[in-house]
Amino acid sequence: MHVAGLECPGCSFVTQLPAKRLQRRKCSSQAVESSKQGSHRSADCDKDRYPHEDSSQDDDFFPRRDPGSFPAVKVSGFWGKAKDKLGFTAPAEADSTAVEFDPLRDGPLRYLGYANECGEAFAAWLPPLGVPLSYAIAISYVLVDTFDKGQRAFKCAETELGSRASLHPEVNTNRLIRLLSFERAMDTVVWQLLASVICPGYTIHTVVALAHAGLIPLEHQQAVQQAFQQCAPLLSATPDSVTALVDKSLPTMIGLGAIPFIVHPIDNGIHYLMNSSLRPAMRKYICGPGQGNLADLDMCEEECNVPEEGQASA
Repeated sequence: MHVAGLECPGCSFVTQLPAKRLQRRKCSSQAVESSKQGSHRSADCDKDRYPHEDSSQDDDFFPRRDPGSFPAVKVSGFWGKAKDKLGFTAPAEADSTAVEFDPLRDGPLRYLGYANECGEAFAAWLPPLGVPLSYAIAISYVLVDTFDKGQRAFKCAETELGSRASLHPEVNTNRLIRLLSFERAMDTVVWQLLASVICPGYTIHTVVALAHAGLIPLEHQQAVQQAFQQCAPLLSATPDSVTALVDKSLPTMIGLGAIPFIVHPIDNGIHYLMNSSLRPAMRKYICGPGQGNLADLDMCEEECNVPEEGQASA
C-alpha cells in the first residue's frame, strides 16, 4: 500500500478546520441541486473516491491483482491546513511518498491467489481432491489477507483517532475505529472472493471444458486419427494413449494461457460492481450513523465533491 507521508499506512483521518462541517452541509445541498439538474461526476472523481484496477505494474505471467486501498487515505497536517486557510503550498519534501511492502500483495505470496485457477487448468492431471485443495489454498490466502487488512486498519485508526484531542466530544471513538476496521476487512474479503476465487475459477473451468468439448469432434476426424497412429511409435505409446495425452494437454495449455487475459476484465467488473453498491453503502453508514462526518474524516468530505456553482456539468 502506498501512502504519502504517513507512519501509519492504510488510513485517512484528518483534522479539518471547523468551517469544513458547514461546507459539507452546503455541499450536500449543492449535490441535491446538481442531481436535479442532471449533473454527473467525472470518471476521475470516481477513481479518487473508490478503488480501481491498476495494470501498470504487470511484470510477469500472472498479472498483479489490485483490490485497492479502501478507504483511500491521506493525512492533512500543517501544510494541508495552511493551504486550506491561507493558500500556502507545501514544499516538495513534504509530498514525499512512503512505500510500505505488503508481502501478501507485493511478494511471492500473492501467487497463492492463483491456486484455484491453476487447479482448474490442471484438473485433468490432478487426483480427485486436487481441484478442491487448490480452492482451499486460494480461500485461505483470501482469509489471511482479510485478517491482515482489518488489523492494519484497526491499528491505524486507533493511532490516528485515539490520539487526536480535537475530535468532537460526541464521537464514539472506539466504535468508529471498529467500523473502519470492519469496512476494510469486508471490502477485502468480498473483493478477493469474487475477483480472485469465484469468477476466475468459474471462467477457467468453462474455458477448459469448452476446449475439451471442441477436441472431441476433431479426434474423430480420419486425418487426426492417422496422425496419432504415426506419432504413437515415436512416443512408444498406443494411438489411444496419444489421443488421451492430447485430450488432457491441450485444454490445460489453453486454460493456463487464458489466465493473463481474464484477470483485469474480471477485476474491473468487480470494482465497478462494488463501487456501485457495497462501497458507497459502507461509506454512507460510516459518515452518517458511524459519526465519521462528525469526526472530520477525509473520506467523508470526499462525498461532497460536487461541481462548483456556475460550472457546467460534463
